[in-house]
Amino acid sequence: MLLDGKVALVSGTGPNIGAEIARTLAANGATVACMDLNDEYAQAAAISINEAGGKAIGVAADITQPESVEKAIEEVLGAFGGIHLLVNDAAISDRKPFLEAELSDWKKVLDVVLTGTFIVSQQVARKMVAQGDGGAVVNLISTSGHRGEVARIAYGTAKSGLLNFTRSMAVQLAPHKIRVNSVTPTTTGTPVGRPDSPRDDNKPPGLLVNRWGRPTDQAQAVLFLLSPNADFITGIDIPCDGGSLAGR
Repeated sequence: MLLDGKVALVSGTGPNIGAEIARTLAANGATVACMDLNDEYAQAAAISINEAGGKAIGVAADITQPESVEKAIEEVLGAFGGIHLLVNDAAISDRKPFLEAELSDWKKVLDVVLTGTFIVSQQVARKMVAQGDGGAVVNLISTSGHRGEVARIAYGTAKSGLLNFTRSMAVQLAPHKIRVNSVTPTTTGTPVGRPDSPRDDNKPPGLLVNRWGRPTDQAQAVLFLLSPNADFITGIDIPCDGGSLAGR
């Protein structure tokens, strides 16, 4: 299989893109650590993998707190001995338009999406460097990070920041044989932070493929970037967005 012998850590394994990424990596041979602020989400993702014949554990962590992340990573290392692959999917979103936005919401979104991704990535990258056999990282962006929107200014700003964070990581970790890329989803599955609100069957606006995104769409793109098939690819973003950005 593509990822035989690899240990993957996936942050943000709630019941949407993150959980599907974890299952897809496991189905392709990886041993997976499912990490989420909500321990029930982390454990549910791990259980679904184990029931399908894979190998996984669930770990709870607040990615805005370095000590919490360190504890979770040590749990993963204790269980599996190393970390070779990292997927940063954890995120929250604001909802209000700019003139109504609250400073507290702005700070909270940036703290999770930008600072939290920095904390997890730095700690895992240090482990990868110490292991000495390279690695691969994929950050999940959003079409909101590529263009302006009528609301969610904190979310879009944070996701756009992750684009250059990805490029900077790729440059700085290349000497250690660690590749870093990103995937840009569009509206897929359930809205960020709302696992109980599935998309309806109406035609999605602005998507050239004429259907809503499915978590499997992004999971396959992430699998490719983490796999040996993408060994010559680093520092780039793959829009997995049904043509949303191209059409606008």
